[in-house]
Formats: sequence, C-alpha cells, structure tokens
Amino acid sequence: MRTTYARIVAIAVSSISLLLFSSNTARAATIWNGPTITFSETTTDPTLAMNQDRMTSNVWITRGAIQGIFNAAVESSFAHFSSPAGTEWANGTLANYASLTYHDWNSWAKGVNVNPPSTVGVDAVVHLISDDIYVGIKFTFWGGSTGLFAYQRTTPPLPPTLTMTQTAEKLVFTWTDPTFSLQTATNVIGPYATITNAVSPFTNTVTGAKAFFRLIK
Repeated sequence: MRTTYARIVAIAVSSISLLLFSSNTARAATIWNGPTITFSETTTDPTLAMNQDRMTSNVWITRGAIQGIFNAAVESSFAHFSSPAGTEWANGTLANYASLTYHDWNSWAKGVNVNPPSTVGVDAVVHLISDDIYVGIKFTFWGGSTGLFAYQRTTPPLPPTLTMTQTAEKLVFTWTDPTFSLQTATNVIGPYATITNAVSPFTNTVTGAKAFFRLIK
C-alpha cells in the first residue's frame, strides 16, 4: 500500500505555509501497530455502546452474560464457530501476521487454545476481514460463565511527522519514519516526484516561486 501522510510544505517568495494532508493511494492490508489501548466490558449488557469495542464501523466486539464474544455491528448474540462475524484469530504477533494460521474465534479459543480463560495472556492477532486490518490483541480477563472480558489491543499507526526549518535559501526537512520517502511538486495537487536518496534530515535549496513537499510510503 502506498500511503501518503504528511505536512505539505508550500514555499513561496513571501511566505511559508503548512497544510496537513493525508491520503491512501491503494487498497491493501493494514497493520495496526500503533499505541496499545485497553478495552474492558463493564456490564453484561451487549447493547450498550460502552460495552462494545467499536474497532471499525464493521466490527463492534462485545459479550453477553454467557457464552463467547460477538460482533454487535452485525450480530445480536453469540453463534458458535462464526462469531464474532467478520473476524479471524491466530496466536502470534503482528511481526509475523502474514504467516499465521487463522481460525474463527470459537475454534481459536477452544481448539488452538484450551478454552477462553486460557487465552488470557496469550499474544494473538485478529484479522478484521472486510476492512483487511490486522490487530495485535491480548486478553487480560475472561469472566467465565458470569460474562465480562477485557483485552489490550493495538490501534492505527500514528502518522509520521514532517517538520521544516529554513536558513537563507535552504530548507531542512526532518521526518520521524525513515520508511517514508520525500516527494516534491510545483503544485499542491501534483504531480509529485520522489527526491532520490532523500533521507532525514534532508537539506533542499529553494528555487522557483514555490514548491510543495510530502511524505509517501
């Protein structure tokens, strides 16, 4: 996936302006390797928003007073070997998500693992199928037959930061993720061209009336 996350920097003769810009230029699997958060179901009412981990518009993880977890976005209760609908699960980490073997939650919790309580503390990955998103997840509590559950999971990756300092006719660009490339154009809508061998920090000489810069991956 080629993803653009950047501050587009416009350099004009009389001023410098910064605009926040982001876009996805292709559809591919997305890895949520951002900061980890904790979700805890607080009551056994799965219809309450506070008891639903709304990962995306398609996946709302929750649980009733008994049985397993389900997807409240499209399900009203748990169903063996299909809930949570639109997800598949595997033991492992995001580092090797592509080589893991995925199962429905029921088969993962009571086949790959011994039972749902035994999944507590296990590093796992859940694939949100329709969104094609892979999320790192680890259950921290399972309430057994009394309901309730809790887990830690990863979130979308933070966009890289592109900053600029100017000295005379030179600009120094610094960005936080070295896997992104610096691009430039003479118009804000492009076309953009990748600056060959540009690594952070990168010094660029100002030429012409204006220029625009962005990061792309």
